Amino acid sequence: MDDPLQQSLQYLPGVGPKRAAALARCGLQTIWDAANYFPFRHEDRRSITVIKDLQNGTPATVYGIVDAVSVRQTRRRQTIVSIAVKDATGLLLATWFNQSWMKDKFTEGAKVLLTGKPQDVPRPAFSSPLYEILPEDFFPDEYEGTLAPIYRLTEELTPRIMRQIIHAALERALPHLAEYFPDKVLQQYDLVPLPEAYRIMHACNYPVEQLTPVTLARAQRRLVLDEFFVISMGLLLKRARTGQLPYTVRHAPPGELLRRFMAQLPFTLTGAQTRVLKEIKHDLLAPTPMNRLLQGDVGSGKTIVAVIAAVMAIEGGYQAAVMAPTEILAQQHYKTMTALLHDLPVKINLLTGSTPARERRMVVAELERGEPQLIIGTHALIQSAVNMPRLGLAVVDEQHKFGVMQRNCLRDQAEQTDTLVMTATPIPRSLALTVYGDLAVSKLDELPRGRRPIKTYVIKPDRLPRVWQFIRKEIAAGHQAYIVYPLIDESDTLPLKPATLMYEELRTRIFPELQVGLVHGRMHAQDKETVMRAFAAGTVQVLVSTTVIEVGIDVPNATVMVVEDAHQFGLAQLHQLRGRIGRGGAESHCILVDGGADVPDERPARGRAARAPQQPELLDTNPRSRLAVMAQTNDGFVIAEEDLKLRGPGEFFGMQQTGLPALHIADLVRDEEELKFARHLAETLLDYRESLKPETRDRLRARLQRAFGTSIRGVDAG
Repeated sequence: MDDPLQQSLQYLPGVGPKRAAALARCGLQTIWDAANYFPFRHEDRRSITVIKDLQNGTPATVYGIVDAVSVRQTRRRQTIVSIAVKDATGLLLATWFNQSWMKDKFTEGAKVLLTGKPQDVPRPAFSSPLYEILPEDFFPDEYEGTLAPIYRLTEELTPRIMRQIIHAALERALPHLAEYFPDKVLQQYDLVPLPEAYRIMHACNYPVEQLTPVTLARAQRRLVLDEFFVISMGLLLKRARTGQLPYTVRHAPPGELLRRFMAQLPFTLTGAQTRVLKEIKHDLLAPTPMNRLLQGDVGSGKTIVAVIAAVMAIEGGYQAAVMAPTEILAQQHYKTMTALLHDLPVKINLLTGSTPARERRMVVAELERGEPQLIIGTHALIQSAVNMPRLGLAVVDEQHKFGVMQRNCLRDQAEQTDTLVMTATPIPRSLALTVYGDLAVSKLDELPRGRRPIKTYVIKPDRLPRVWQFIRKEIAAGHQAYIVYPLIDESDTLPLKPATLMYEELRTRIFPELQVGLVHGRMHAQDKETVMRAFAAGTVQVLVSTTVIEVGIDVPNATVMVVEDAHQFGLAQLHQLRGRIGRGGAESHCILVDGGADVPDERPARGRAARAPQQPELLDTNPRSRLAVMAQTNDGFVIAEEDLKLRGPGEFFGMQQTGLPALHIADLVRDEEELKFARHLAETLLDYRESLKPETRDRLRARLQRAFGTSIRGVDAG
């Protein structure tokens, strides 16, 4: 039977095709979607304030009649929509700025509810208040005595209609939202039963006198736990199931090949690298497959760790594969690893989309014969024609660029193989628990000796002439520079500088005496490679680019990076970009140009002209910028935590790439303690699943299947 929660909202009373289309624009298509469309806040309507009792700055809800509607424009072409609302005690003015469509929302004589912070009492005014247009038969008593749920809307839906639709959907959903925690867990941790938590959050047929802020907080906690528990349990089951699958790989202990490799290394491993390699060695020699995430900040030495792991696999007669998200990065790995292994009898091949057909056939044939080797490639490694029956180690680099299915395709080349997933994007602790809860985590938290911290500055665009002079000085000293832009071409909707136009500007007007190159994502792979090789060789002195250089570009001679319109990037992405410099021994400088209009530059004008423009320390950081944290630390994990707070997980890390259920009410920053508690509950219930009542197991299985699909297994004992 079809899942009732997946039924379309179109068939609810009063919805129909037109309203269903409006709901779809809010992301609501099914009964399940509507039940989990939680209000972003609850409006306190336990009392409606009459206009004469309004107090400055005290939030209030007012009921009244629209007395007049007006629209005017200021000299600066700012549109102001105002309505006058009256009740039996006085008059209130409500105003909206630059929202001209608001004039069509109100008509004289309409009944309205307005919620906001009054100013200018005794002649009160609301600025951009929340509003609700009421039906003709509305009476104020209907709304008093409750905390009303407030939902995000489209223009076609009113708050009242949205509440009615959500409540109708919830009534359909509740019979299928059974509590799956044992009674003992609910009692021990004072948890609200799941169906009751839904009713409370949506204020749906719940006793008005019991709907209080405390009740809402308890309901929200239960729903947050539900989302985190389901993800945690799913990942734990995945890890347990992986350990039960056939695993025939038997790596040999480190031998002569690895000793020769370690002896020829021209540097000493860091303490962090040594620690991580011990963890990897333990995993490789264990009778179960390795599934490990290696987090390492830019320049922390993940590549050498991967090479050592590959040598261990090859020494035991297996193949090792390294999959990178781009050809540039794959070729970079091929070049680096070939240089590291040049004195050893280790075969290395490269397989990408641009590998010539004849060479491709030869490499694919070798892999199919099971010949031990190190194969480096892109998505080409997971094409149906590629078969690696002796794959003993799969390394996925910059894993967040791949979807879950793409990673699994490489791992599944053999029945089970050891997997090392690497990322240079530091993952905040809370995000790692959800996205990588099925992986063991290793961290490279130490940079190799000789790496100097990168000096970072946040400036406003008016300082760019000084930046160009500084770049000339660095290039005169024999160094190189990156200049990064967020867009490839000009946009009609975003007032940002495009890389293609700025390349011409920089090449012809700003740096006519220098060799300037351009790379971006829409260029042919061969053209990008030509430019990058010229930059690596030093014949291109200034490289103009988009974020295509975010990973895999290693030019130790580059000491300057300028990121224009840096306010358009996330902090973690800027940290990744910054990692392209500082890879040699020279002091390096990252200059973030903050073009955001909301960040005033308040540097004193006195003395500006007297400063020598070639001094990098005078590119002072604007402390009021969102980007200031970049200037305060080079610690990628600190930056990642801040980025998660600012942007949320959806933007920080494409959650759709993870294959995990979406978070509707849980917040990875705010609710980190609940995430850890949910993980604890999941581990406990999994350990004691044999003692669960059959109906509890059935409910838990149904909840997990709804989140992950019918493939979830392992709730039953054994």
